Amino acid sequence: MFVASANTQNLLKAAISLLLLAVCSLTQTALAQDETRYRPQGREIGTAVGREFREQVYEVRIHDAQPGVAEFAQATIFYPLTLSFAPPYGAVVLVPGYRATQSNYDWWGPALASLGLAVMIIDTNQPDDAFEARKQAHIAAVEFLHAENAKADSPIKGRIDTSKIAIMGHSLGGGAALAAAVELGDRIKAVIPLLPYCCELGQSFTGNYSNLTVPTLIFASAEDTVAAPAQHARALYDSIAPGTPRVYAEFAKGDHNMASNSGEELMAMGRFTLAWLKLNLDGKANFAESFTNPGDNWAEKFSTFEYQP
Repeated sequence: MFVASANTQNLLKAAISLLLLAVCSLTQTALAQDETRYRPQGREIGTAVGREFREQVYEVRIHDAQPGVAEFAQATIFYPLTLSFAPPYGAVVLVPGYRATQSNYDWWGPALASLGLAVMIIDTNQPDDAFEARKQAHIAAVEFLHAENAKADSPIKGRIDTSKIAIMGHSLGGGAALAAAVELGDRIKAVIPLLPYCCELGQSFTGNYSNLTVPTLIFASAEDTVAAPAQHARALYDSIAPGTPRVYAEFAKGDHNMASNSGEELMAMGRFTLAWLKLNLDGKANFAESFTNPGDNWAEKFSTFEYQP
């Protein structure tokens, strides 16, 4: 049996130490580079919510995906840095509102990815894409996540549990999310319209979502003058079938853009979104308490808060 000399052992130890140091340095550099690309407020919100719910908080990485599809343009995927043997995580698609781009919502990426979810925020083909185009973008984005998860050279290959996907959207992208959820059915586990605009611009809501079965969390604001709740968020909510799990959370204050980076209640919005995703994607029943008993500090932020399990 070969026995290394003391000098050889010392050299080996030194080499291993240098290798580990180099790997650690490269990892830290990559993380630092990613951290400069997203808003600190998203990370701070994710960390605070994780602390409240005693959820593990992850480092966040960013992948500039190349969709190459007809239904939407660019896409950025924020994902948690997990160990190779860790179980796959759920994923969320976010579609912007009218005339907005993904950069208006990039706080959502680190906020949710910090808590173990992949978040893909897209750009529509044109900022003024209509309702139907945004609906198709939602559907295509879900398909793209499936493809990206199977792509050999993707950093998220095999990391996403494709049975745990949710969609969300703001304004026109939020109304379109509901329409897409009807078509996607059980291929998604939750839909979250953020201050949704009901339909094509200038039209009134005359339909219904009695055939929607996907658990739905709708955010609105009593001060929204662009998509007033009575004609948009509330009308959509009231049309959903009684048997569909759903929440209507109408903030007492906040303008139509409160789901974007400049929003007034991002902590509350992030908290209840995370709870809805953990409840419906991961099946963690304890998160239902956030909706049955939100607590006075949170409840006072809403003019209306309704939960139908």
